[in-house]
Amino acid sequence: MKNMKQKNIDNSARIYYQGNPGSYMNIASLEIEKGLNVEITEIKGKPEFIDVWKSIGKESIGVLAIENSYMGSIHPNLYAFLRYDYKIIGEYYLPINHCLCSKETDIKKIKKAYSQLPALDQCYNYLKEKNIFPVAFSDTALSAKYISETDEKGLGAICSERAAKIYNLNILEKNIQDQQGNNTRFAIIVPKENGIEYNLKSNKVSILFEAKNIPASLYKCLGAFATNNVNLTKIESLPSGSGYFSYYFWLDFKGSLKDENVKKALEELKFFTSSLKVLGEY
Repeated sequence: MKNMKQKNIDNSARIYYQGNPGSYMNIASLEIEKGLNVEITEIKGKPEFIDVWKSIGKESIGVLAIENSYMGSIHPNLYAFLRYDYKIIGEYYLPINHCLCSKETDIKKIKKAYSQLPALDQCYNYLKEKNIFPVAFSDTALSAKYISETDEKGLGAICSERAAKIYNLNILEKNIQDQQGNNTRFAIIVPKENGIEYNLKSNKVSILFEAKNIPASLYKCLGAFATNNVNLTKIESLPSGSGYFSYYFWLDFKGSLKDENVKKALEELKFFTSSLKVLGEY
């Protein structure tokens, strides 16, 4: 468990997330608030990811999903780090437990289930076995709101338990996702000069780099970490759009920027990259 900061009551901030009350991003934001070193005056949802990025500032924090254990990376948020000069100060892993919810009380009466497309994908086998037709909706929490307001019979929503409670729906079945142990990784993002902190100990670093267009450049980039005994935990290529099959690489690794082996690895890495951006240590 991470060591949490003491609240600084002289400083305050807002948290912005993408979604609506009852969404998984809303739930993650409520949990993340407990570990911040400032008082949170507001937790507010925004319609799109880009709206959250635009809202991050001196007294505002962005909570954004960057990876799901079932669906993979959330690429719009990875690419946004190229555009915005922000840093990651922490991460939070939220277990995703989908519920089938409805105004109905009998699960056999459910003919259609509304939810966000990724949630429907994560419950594909369940819906097929129950002979429930999936209907794509903009948001898991909004699907619950829609079901609570419509007079049409036989409809359900795939959403969080919190969303079901907010919109007064019956939870017909919990944990209906096909893959148990489904988690979403959230990044806590602030401007680089911001003094907001999430935990006391840093044990992970994230970077983005573009390898030079030379033979074996990626091999040499990764070799910088291997020769200095730095453990990589994630690597992903992101097409740069600037040339024929040109890529950025997102890298997570264990350690701190203060560690001598990490310093040496990053110095070696610079020889084989045309650009390098440290996204944060947390």
